[in-house]
Amino acid sequence: MEIQCDCGSFRASLTGLPRNTPGRLACYCDDCQAFLRKINRPDLLDPYGGTEVILAYPRETVLRTGAARLRCHRLSATGLYRWTAGCCNAPIGNTRPGFPWFGVFQSAYRAADPDNLTRLVPIRSRIMGKFATGSPPFKIAHNIGPRDVLVVLPFVLKGWITGKHRHSPFFQEDGRTPIASPALL
Repeated sequence: MEIQCDCGSFRASLTGLPRNTPGRLACYCDDCQAFLRKINRPDLLDPYGGTEVILAYPRETVLRTGAARLRCHRLSATGLYRWTAGCCNAPIGNTRPGFPWFGVFQSAYRAADPDNLTRLVPIRSRIMGKFATGSPPFKIAHNIGPRDVLVVLPFVLKGWITGKHRHSPFFQEDGRTPIASPALL
């Protein structure tokens, strides 16, 4: 599957999708909400404050064009590395060094192809409902429940066992230094 920023200057391929993903997840945490507000993209939150991501392995991400346009952000010195495209301020995804997880924003899937999300299963897990706004008509775990762990744990374990966390295009050869200096938001 292909992903891209809103204007198309940044493009990447996800070589293991849709085969290697637990599917679509939605997070309602205050960090995800704060990130989109700080980059002036609250339009990407769902009506209840949720951010939808689709999980991919970093090693199965191939940066095609516009890698120099990537910007790295963090909400704190220990927070996630959150990637945007500097050309159009589009969020791309979240990573952590040494972790088999690249949480791609649903907007990056839709920008590449509006029908991309229909190729994936419906949202399988909704977490951090204690930060949701309004009264969602669907169930959201207050924090991260056992069912939510069961959705993601096999993906993470498989990633570690098969080395999918190594050679991330978002980090230099040492696997820890991001390819763009993180800006603290």
